[in-house]
Amino acid sequence: MSNDLLLPLLVCAGCLVIIVFVYLRTRSIPPPKSFSIPEIKSTQQGKGGNSESLFAESPRVSIDQGLESWHETFESTVLDFIEFADGFIGSIDEGKTSEEMKGLNILEAMEATQCQMAASEHPSPEMGAELSAFLATLSASLHAYVRGDTDLSNQQRSLYGEYREMWFQRLRQFPQDLDRIIRLRRV
Repeated sequence: MSNDLLLPLLVCAGCLVIIVFVYLRTRSIPPPKSFSIPEIKSTQQGKGGNSESLFAESPRVSIDQGLESWHETFESTVLDFIEFADGFIGSIDEGKTSEEMKGLNILEAMEATQCQMAASEHPSPEMGAELSAFLATLSASLHAYVRGDTDLSNQQRSLYGEYREMWFQRLRQFPQDLDRIIRLRRV
């Protein structure tokens, strides 16, 4: 390249670097988004300005009451699943042969089916999805272990541990069997 072309290219590259640096320093970072549940609002009908609700009058159940009833119904189901899952994780940690575990399908187990039902009934769709993901990490860890992929199995067991801890914190919000929660959390 000739010197006549090299100097303008260096100036342009330098300006581009300065522009990117200034942009990265001065950009505004949006605040983290928080989860909120939208309120049901009434609409106005007619020209007279009378406001009528499109929905029939019914007692509105608060989110806390919905969570409390979910905990009353499904807390023991989630704890049963955690005990069931801990047994499988313990088998993997003990080095049980993959041949012994090859025929297992965790998703067909009664505990897993009930856990999936608890996930679908959760008042918060996001938390229900997290409970389903909790179940999926156990299944993925077992399948990776059976295939001999120890790295993926360890990664999934780590995710299982994170979901397990998160669900113990959530179960402590409206505890039905606090002693069992504490006992299982210590394991």
